[in-house]
Amino acid sequence: MSQGQRWLLAPMRQWRSRRLLAAHGPTLSDMEAWCLVALAHDPADLPYVRALVTRQRMRSSAVLPPGVLLDVWAQLDTAEQRRRRTWLEKHRRTPLHRLGVPEELIELAGLRIIEWSLPPGCSASSLVVQHRSGPY
Repeated sequence: MSQGQRWLLAPMRQWRSRRLLAAHGPTLSDMEAWCLVALAHDPADLPYVRALVTRQRMRSSAVLPPGVLLDVWAQLDTAEQRRRRTWLEKHRRTPLHRLGVPEELIELAGLRIIEWSLPPGCSASSLVVQHRSGPY
């Protein structure tokens, strides 16, 4: 995608990243949401996203490996647990799973993302495989 096309898509990506932030919650930063939306729209933007993530990491003192981690359901407050249950009952998938960016692409981009852990007994889909329905 050319630089000009990126600028034309900027308002739409900004809107989608704001929606993702609102749905996912506080464990996702503005930059991470924007990068995920960009990768969901066009995986060919990987070099651009990787450069953005690299510049961000150079400013940060934390050096953590990229990938997708799960938060801990039991450590969430009651309001957040209720919010997530409502979301999962309505959508049957976490916001990151609905976005459709594969874990491998997230890792290649250098992003470190925290995905929702699912509540006990929940059969919704998550970006990280948590439930297996049969023998593998």
